[in-house]
Amino acid sequence: MSTSNTAGSAPVLLLRRRESAIQAMIRRIDDKLSRLNSARIERVAALNRTRCELARALRAEQAATVAHEYPAIH
Repeated sequence: MSTSNTAGSAPVLLLRRRESAIQAMIRRIDDKLSRLNSARIERVAALNRTRCELARALRAEQAATVAHEYPAIH
């Protein structure tokens, strides 16, 4: 009777190992997605900062051009 019990539990053990392996894979994928999302958020913030700097530089350049073309009358 113990032989049939052992033989019957082998597929269950294999399925439990497979289940554990799949759960571990899912955890690794979730961790990677979380890291990627954090990196994406940081890159979006960097892009927005660069865009703000660019806008300020363009405004300053335009102001300098206007000041050069139309000097104040004193």
